[in-house]
Amino acid sequence: MKRSQGVKFPNSVQLFKFCQRILTEKKGGKVHDQEVGAILNYNPSDCSHWKRGEKNVKSVFALSSLADALQIEPVLLHDIVHGYTSIDEAYYEYQESKAFSNLIKDSIKFGTVQDLDPVRKRVEQFVCMLHEKADFSTPPLYLPEVLQTFNFISTQPVEMMDRLSRILKIKPGVYTIQFKKAELKPQTRVSITKDLARVLFEAERKRFPILGELNQDIVAYEEMLFVASLLAPLKSLKIEVAKINVRKNIVSELAAAFWVPKSLISLQLQNVIRFGVPSFSRTEKDQIKENSNVINSMTADEYLP
Repeated sequence: MKRSQGVKFPNSVQLFKFCQRILTEKKGGKVHDQEVGAILNYNPSDCSHWKRGEKNVKSVFALSSLADALQIEPVLLHDIVHGYTSIDEAYYEYQESKAFSNLIKDSIKFGTVQDLDPVRKRVEQFVCMLHEKADFSTPPLYLPEVLQTFNFISTQPVEMMDRLSRILKIKPGVYTIQFKKAELKPQTRVSITKDLARVLFEAERKRFPILGELNQDIVAYEEMLFVASLLAPLKSLKIEVAKINVRKNIVSELAAAFWVPKSLISLQLQNVIRFGVPSFSRTEKDQIKENSNVINSMTADEYLP
């Protein structure tokens, strides 16, 4: 009787599945195994060996070719073949990176970089107010310290298969953010923060005059800035970069320090280059502290309609 053996290169199997998943999305239909292998000019036999984990696909050339063909970040493939991330986590990073890119492109329709400066500034001021309230100074930011600021928003871990988090409206002006009951991963933290942004910037925006009037054309851009700035503020990012050994992967190291996905760190590093680190005048800093104290003095009854 032939003795059964385990898969020789399990991470290569995961890489194949991930590439097939991306190709399926891009094609909008079924993708045959050989279409994946064709990216690396593999014949049917080589392709079959790769799929079954009998061929170790991990060379820099192979990963670069796959990244170019799939139009994705090479670091995603690198993390899969080295077992640093699962297929689902890598796919989440891919989707987030694509969403960030699309939001930035869409924001250009509503004005130049300078035209959007006031939008970025008020979001940054709002985030600074929350950081002040949570006494945040060193990453990572712990979400409960921010969420406790809003007495009209609670959180609840639940069994969930189809998503990482969701918003439940309990009654007018009162919400619960349910999140996947498991180890709290970076992706779940971002999902919870996105839901928080939707409540603050859309449903309950009138509670916070600093945000101004709701503009449906740019609110998604505001929410993206909020999520990124809350979890990985540019000022803190600059400080942490200076601490990292240049021989290490900067994005991976920062993602671990801030407890966020790599896609969010990549976005913030781009923002540092494009916009610089935000700064506030003494008057603006005093206003931020004052607004933070106002929220701190509110009672639950004052939050409820």
